[in-house]
Amino acid sequence: MDCPRCKLVNPANAKRCDCGYDFQTHTIRQSYLTERDRRLFRPSAGAAGVVVTILFLLEAILRLTSVAVARHSLALGVFTIILIAGFVSYWCWDKKENPR
Repeated sequence: MDCPRCKLVNPANAKRCDCGYDFQTHTIRQSYLTERDRRLFRPSAGAAGVVVTILFLLEAILRLTSVAVARHSLALGVFTIILIAGFVSYWCWDKKENPR
C-alpha cells in the first residue's frame, strides 16, 4: 500500500508509515525517522534535473557574454564573470556540505 503523504510503499498489513501517517485513522503521528534519516531522505532533482539546470545556466551565461561583446559593455562582462564565479562557488560549497 502506498502512503498518501510520502508515497512510500508499505506492506499491506502496515498500520503506520515511517513518515508518521496512520493508515487506520488517516492522521499523522510522530515519525519513526530520526533527524539524520530526514536529512538523508531529502528529495533530489535527479540526473535529468541537474543536466537541464546546467544547460540552462550555460545558455544564459553564453547569451550574456555574447551581448556584452556585441555592445562592448564592460559592466555586462563583469556581471557575467561574477555570475559564473557565484555559480561555481555555490556548486563547490554544496558538494562540500552535502557529499553524495
